[in-house]
Amino acid sequence: MAAPMVSDARYPEYDVVVVGGGMAGIAAATASGRAGARTLLIEKAGWLGGMGITGATGLHSFFNIFLAHPGAERLRVVGGLAQELVDRVRELGGGVGHVPMERGGDFVSMLTPVEPEAFKLAAARMCLEAGVRLLLHTVMDEVRAADGHVESLVVWNKAGRGLLRAREYVDCTGDGDLAGWAGAEFAHFGPGDPGAYSAGFTFRLCNIDLQALEADLERQGLITQLAHAVKPGMSRPDLVRLGIHMGQLRELGEDLAPGYFLSSSVRPRELTYCNCVNHGPNDGLDPDALTAAEVDLRGRMLGVAELFRRRFAGCEECYPAGPAPSVGQRRARAIRCDYELTQEDCTQGREFEDQIGCFSFIDNPRDLVRDAGAYGIPYRCLVPRGLDNVLIAGRMMTVDLPAHNSTRNTACCLLCGQAAGTAAAMCVAEGCRPADLDVTSLQRRLGADGAVVRVPRG
Repeated sequence: MAAPMVSDARYPEYDVVVVGGGMAGIAAATASGRAGARTLLIEKAGWLGGMGITGATGLHSFFNIFLAHPGAERLRVVGGLAQELVDRVRELGGGVGHVPMERGGDFVSMLTPVEPEAFKLAAARMCLEAGVRLLLHTVMDEVRAADGHVESLVVWNKAGRGLLRAREYVDCTGDGDLAGWAGAEFAHFGPGDPGAYSAGFTFRLCNIDLQALEADLERQGLITQLAHAVKPGMSRPDLVRLGIHMGQLRELGEDLAPGYFLSSSVRPRELTYCNCVNHGPNDGLDPDALTAAEVDLRGRMLGVAELFRRRFAGCEECYPAGPAPSVGQRRARAIRCDYELTQEDCTQGREFEDQIGCFSFIDNPRDLVRDAGAYGIPYRCLVPRGLDNVLIAGRMMTVDLPAHNSTRNTACCLLCGQAAGTAAAMCVAEGCRPADLDVTSLQRRLGADGAVVRVPRG
């Protein structure tokens, strides 16, 4: 049977097409639309937010890790569209804002928990109000490119295969599918490769007496992270962040205890996000590996619920619900760009003349930014080598592992997405390649739109 025909009349030509509606894609599309570009956002799922809303315990971090350095000043490092999303979610009754940590603040000093369903609606509305056309339930099937220039994309959805054309493209696929298929240089990480990552999986634990659970964990000396805030619909502070020292239980012979346990709670009587089970290291480009991870991690979720029912007060009748719709593969490709952040760039808090934002959180227990500061993210990190009309944003932007530990996180993806979308629209307006864009003008536009381009130094 012949391959299905590709319709070249179904979609008009756009100024900017953003592929992938996760954290980076939401911000890229909104920024592009607000800058006046005719913008289309395609996403394979039926909602926006990606792994950042189905697989993370919160949006982190909008601030530096000030509690790791006694006496350090608290600095805001992320604003702009990322902060607007936080505000919109809170207005919908799904957020508590930025919450200071009471324990464990040397890892993340401020956490921003959000309720996933409220976030999905807030993100969709923000894009639509910016004039973005959303095309959900749509996957990129083919990239047609020649000599480093993307001519068009073939997408598939229930209407069949269709051709998309744009002047500029922003790859927010997480795995760098667009840039990689177009011929950009990339690194691929599979099991056994340095820098390979596991697949994760989050879920809710419901019907929990949170006060009883906290008291029991306190009695056993098992709490590693803790924070409280007034939740939507409540009048008194309640548990919003909980970390449990699971290694201690494993030493006592609890085979069902995972290697770690981090969670956030936005609703009464539930842990909204439980982050505790992993599979791998895994190859995120291998469908058989991803399938195996799905089966394994859903079984582990049930095991964690069983452990809580048997082991902790307040959890006797708890049950898992709201699992992530799919496993969260943290890494597959890293697209090689005109500049690649290094561990030293991050830990030394280096600044760059062309930076489009800054960040502070490094998601591993070993590395911290010097003196509770922030490091800059150069615009060049968003410009893939060998392509002349593509920008990237999201977790595929760094090859170096400790740098990737940082840049793959939610708030960083949002700020890079805003920069990439703004830059793409400016390239259309000015008729230039991304590599030739006047970065000073981009920085000025980002600052006017509320982004924190550079943290003021005392």
